Amino acid sequence: MKNMLDKRAIIFIVFFSVLFISLLGVLFYQVGKHFIVQSEESQLQTYTQAIEEEIEDAETGDVVPVLENFEERYSLDFFYSDQSAEEFYHTLTTSNVLLLREIRSQGEGQESSKVIEDRIVYFTELNGNTLALLSADTSIATYRTTMIWIVIFFSLFSAILIIGFGNRLYESYVEPVRKATTTTKSLADGDFKARIHDVPYGFASNLSQSINQLARHLENLTSKYENQNNRLKTVINNMESGALLINEHGMVRLTNEAFIQQFKIDASEIFGEIYYEIVPHEPLNQLIQSAIFTEKKKQGTFEIEGGKYVNIYVAPIKDEEKEWKGVIVVSHEVTEIKRLENIRKDFVANVSHELRTPITSIQGFAETLLDGNTDDPELVEQFLLIIEKESKRLNLLIQDLLQLSVIEKDDFTLDLSTFSAQELMNHVAQIMHEQVQEKSIDLKITVESDLFIQADYYRLQQLILNLFSNAIKYSNPQGSIDWEVYKDEQEVIIKVVDTGIGMNSEEQERIFERFYRVDKGRSRDSGGTGLGLSIVKHIVEAHEGNIEIDSKADHGTTILIRIPQETGNLLL
Repeated sequence: MKNMLDKRAIIFIVFFSVLFISLLGVLFYQVGKHFIVQSEESQLQTYTQAIEEEIEDAETGDVVPVLENFEERYSLDFFYSDQSAEEFYHTLTTSNVLLLREIRSQGEGQESSKVIEDRIVYFTELNGNTLALLSADTSIATYRTTMIWIVIFFSLFSAILIIGFGNRLYESYVEPVRKATTTTKSLADGDFKARIHDVPYGFASNLSQSINQLARHLENLTSKYENQNNRLKTVINNMESGALLINEHGMVRLTNEAFIQQFKIDASEIFGEIYYEIVPHEPLNQLIQSAIFTEKKKQGTFEIEGGKYVNIYVAPIKDEEKEWKGVIVVSHEVTEIKRLENIRKDFVANVSHELRTPITSIQGFAETLLDGNTDDPELVEQFLLIIEKESKRLNLLIQDLLQLSVIEKDDFTLDLSTFSAQELMNHVAQIMHEQVQEKSIDLKITVESDLFIQADYYRLQQLILNLFSNAIKYSNPQGSIDWEVYKDEQEVIIKVVDTGIGMNSEEQERIFERFYRVDKGRSRDSGGTGLGLSIVKHIVEAHEGNIEIDSKADHGTTILIRIPQETGNLLL
């Protein structure tokens, strides 16, 4: 039988049933034996009376012949002890030696009966001697054998009946309940794929089907929940804004990767913890605490690690009954916005400052002339020259601002063409010839005659003019400026080296900012706007190139520009 270890109850029932039948058999055996002994004893007593009567009727009075006659007629065994002759007579065989010895050891002929070796022995006194009559040797033994077989039969019968019925009961009821218990435990442990596969009949079948239906329902609900949860996690984790959900007890229930990265939180120890124990930012914790206590929306902007800025929104969460359930914290990184705001502020301040100087000069000298100070022609001419100079400076500033505004537009596009690098450099050199001559600068231009560049001609000319102007502006008289234009793999390299005033490393980091000047006095004296290198950088970026600068204070500056080229359009 399969799974006997799982059917210990049946084995125990079989064992105790056999034990009960055995005990019952012993009881019936003892009762039956008692009646057999009584019946045999009564029969032997009757035989004894008959023997006594025959002995009295016998003329000789001899006992032994009478006993032998009875033995022949009734198949009785007897034992007779003649005390006067000191002899005994019996009909027992040699196989009954032990029985004979036991009979001889009994009393002195007192009337009694005993069971010796499954035979009933009746003792009586006859003529002063001991007479013992023995029943047949088959009655008790046969009864005992019969009882043993009866016990064996009923034990086997009951065992087979119990095993068969118990197995059927086990398979139909116990086993389904056991499987149902195991399956429900698996469901309770979260294994919603657990099923009862062997479905019996009857109420156990209904139970199994109900549990399987429950399991399928739970699996569907769990699957939907997991899908929704995964979608929610995907959405939250892919948000650029940080999110933190805190329940009514102040414990963290949900967060996303952006929030973890912003505040450098250990993600392995966040869920189920108090918010102020895992968020290492005291101003944020105070803002959350304020929102919790007041149950009102709160907002703030904080600086976090790495010089970044985040804008924090804390909003209370309430259910349909307007009961408070916690707060949601949303953090937006506004570092770039902050930077652009600072740039805007600096830009407005710088533009205002740059415009104020020429406008002030123009206004002052114009007011002087209007006040009637026109008697000195030389002074009037000097004032008018200053007004003209400042007007030109103001015009250049406005033009550079307009150029920078155009380049920075999202819809700005380049007018690409292929042109000779040598022609471009010669054209720029002619434009800057006068300024070069004024400072006696040693100019050197190295460019291959067959090198062609694919770029926006006008913007690249503007770029080189601005670099040329800066190199002259910040170079001392009798200095030198070296230009080199060449091809390196899929890039055209434009390199300019001057022997000007140079700059330190801190200034190199800011050199491309609007209105930033290394030598502010020299730049303004030469009519510079402070926007040239900013325009250069935007033109390089528009061509998807890059610009590098290497400079040391009082040791000149080297600027290297890389303009990528498309192989099919690069003419050599």
